[in-house]
Amino acid sequence: MRQVLVAAVLLAMTGTVHGLDLQGHRGARGLLPENTLPAFAKALSIGVTTLELDTAITRDGVVVVSHDATLNPDITRGADGQWLTRDDIAIHTLTWTELQQYDVGRINPQSTYARRFPGQQGIDGIRIPRLADVFALARRAGNQRIRFNIETKISPEHPGQTLPPLEFARTLIEIIRHEKLESRVTIQSFDWRTL
Repeated sequence: MRQVLVAAVLLAMTGTVHGLDLQGHRGARGLLPENTLPAFAKALSIGVTTLELDTAITRDGVVVVSHDATLNPDITRGADGQWLTRDDIAIHTLTWTELQQYDVGRINPQSTYARRFPGQQGIDGIRIPRLADVFALARRAGNQRIRFNIETKISPEHPGQTLPPLEFARTLIEIIRHEKLESRVTIQSFDWRTL
């Protein structure tokens, strides 16, 4: 009886599927620098239905797009053009203006990360974007159906690397509501306190 019930549920679900959700993970990071406007533009141009991205928040409350809560030395160069040598610069300790001094437009060729994405095209001068910039890019592309799968980069194991969970969640929700995108956004997190 249980097998019949499972089969019936699965059969019923097949009639509700409207297609495949093609997600651009971190934009199109296999092709262009991850979580950057060029990567998201590429993902939109190849027909993704959802942009998957990660968020952090600066000291002055700007929601930015970054896979890591700290600046990643494998993809970040300072204002002097040199690769970062430390991995403890938390985004929430920098203002939006300070964050814009860092270039995330290519992978450090000496890193193991570079071997994972040998086809990624580097672009000098690329900065970490604001979430609002990604929303604006999608609007300019004319795609009124694109969805956003947004992860809060926060961890209970590293409380000093981000804003507190409630403040993080409120700040993120505020921009999503301001942009009137509630119906097209899914928020995910490994830290349930932001959900």
